[in-house]
Amino acid sequence: MLIKNQKKINIDITIRNNDWKRINKIENLIKEIVNKLIIETEINEVLKSPKCKLLNIDITLVNDRQIKDINYKFRNKNKATDILSFPMINCEEIKIIGLKNLLKKQENIFLGDIVISLETVRKDVIKSDKSFKNHLYHLILHSILHLIGYDHVNNKDAKKMENIEISILRKFGIRNPYIS
Repeated sequence: MLIKNQKKINIDITIRNNDWKRINKIENLIKEIVNKLIIETEINEVLKSPKCKLLNIDITLVNDRQIKDINYKFRNKNKATDILSFPMINCEEIKIIGLKNLLKKQENIFLGDIVISLETVRKDVIKSDKSFKNHLYHLILHSILHLIGYDHVNNKDAKKMENIEISILRKFGIRNPYIS
């Protein structure tokens, strides 16, 4: 799919749980969300580089049991969660030299993997009275920010990340996800 600056974003989606297939055009929806969000983040500056030709993201759609296994295997946390992000870019280097400087000479960029559990996403939607689509926007944006070096380990970083999310989501008419 071509975006504003004529760079290609390749989004590979793997469905590992059939419940996802019951959602009408879920792959199209996720690709639409990712494409819209990417150009709102600082990765868009990287995409403007004449050297950059292709940006890749892999998204895997799973259930709670599957994401719990992944969460335990890679994070040693024995619980299901709504979404996991696995950056392929060195996040420590991003903090030192910046995303644009780190990636400016790469033609093909693989941001990383995102794994989403339908069961937990649905539970979140019911608890928070959000729409499924708006919640997906928030979760995917949150993951994209993790893939490009943002984190919320401490309060300062968490506030910075939240403010970026709130600002970007507002552009799509989505209310602040951190207010109940």
